[in-house]
Amino acid sequence: MKRYHYLVFSLHMLFLSLLFSSSYVFSGAASEMADQDTVRHKRNGILFLPILFYTPETKMAGGAAFNYYFRESGSEQSSRPSTIMPVFIYTQNKQIIVELNGDLYWNNEKMNLRGAVGYVKFPNKFYGIGHNTTEDDEENYTPRNVYFSLNYQLQVRKEIYLGAHYDFTHSEIVEVDENGLLAEKDISGSEGGTISGAGLFVNRDTRDNIFCPSCGGFYQLFVNFYRGLVGSDYDFERYNLDVRQYIPLLSIHIFALQGYVNIMKGNPPFQNVSLLGGDSLMRGYYEGRYRDKNMFVFQIEHRMPVWWRFGMAGFLGFGEVSDNISHFALKELKHSVGFGVRYSLDPQEKLNVRLDLAFGEDTSGFYITLFEAF
Repeated sequence: MKRYHYLVFSLHMLFLSLLFSSSYVFSGAASEMADQDTVRHKRNGILFLPILFYTPETKMAGGAAFNYYFRESGSEQSSRPSTIMPVFIYTQNKQIIVELNGDLYWNNEKMNLRGAVGYVKFPNKFYGIGHNTTEDDEENYTPRNVYFSLNYQLQVRKEIYLGAHYDFTHSEIVEVDENGLLAEKDISGSEGGTISGAGLFVNRDTRDNIFCPSCGGFYQLFVNFYRGLVGSDYDFERYNLDVRQYIPLLSIHIFALQGYVNIMKGNPPFQNVSLLGGDSLMRGYYEGRYRDKNMFVFQIEHRMPVWWRFGMAGFLGFGEVSDNISHFALKELKHSVGFGVRYSLDPQEKLNVRLDLAFGEDTSGFYITLFEAF
């Protein structure tokens, strides 16, 4: 999932937590508590959501979203609402994200259709392809993307879902460094173009909480095929496995583990290969600092409460990218280590604001955002 898709998904999760939580209030005023209770029990309504976060890729970022929510006719008031949400985000790095997002539930939440259409102008950095690029290879480029994605999933038994996915992106590279690699037009995707692909996924979710799990796990296998037959300028395939496990220890300590593998075959454009770094996979590295067709990451995090609504976390990760699975080597592993502070916006829903400081090999990153990294 690209960063801007993750941000919009995070807004949906924030909205749902506000809607269902009995403990969250914006202030201590009794009238505001009453207003919140009214919102939680309406069958439909509109909610304004301010946006504020910080990552190395965006610097300070802010914006707003308006969320229209409604429930299926005949469903219980406590059921998960369907939502339609326009979003606007602007960052200190002059990045623009405009998206219209829909998340629809029916048949007692056994069926879900999620879609997004949007426009992104995202000045970014490119260091080349491979695991041995250097800081001296850094060059700036600005893509302008129009995209559409659609996910449908069906619950086939308790905790298990099957789904189908389609995504489309038309990209233009509007600015590049004059003497950079992208200006030479030799790298796949450096001239822009269209990707269009469809695929399938299956997942099993046994977590006790989607925001900050204390036990259980999440396991997803995802495959997607991009072909000229469905309008793609690039032919490639993507195979993705995401495995997460949460282990409680001494009642208040949680060990979270994640194994993540992304394998690509064919000729993907450089923007769509595996990207190491960012606020979720290998914090401390700029997202895309290392990129190639294939990537694996292993992360472990120790989470614990400290006082009142505050908590702390320490984390360690290892990862690598490669052009071929057989070329992965232990001596080339990148590492990520760091610590963070958590503040609980909603203790009942376990919704946290996350402040992380992470270090990699000759690099570091600071993050302020919602939700745990995994």
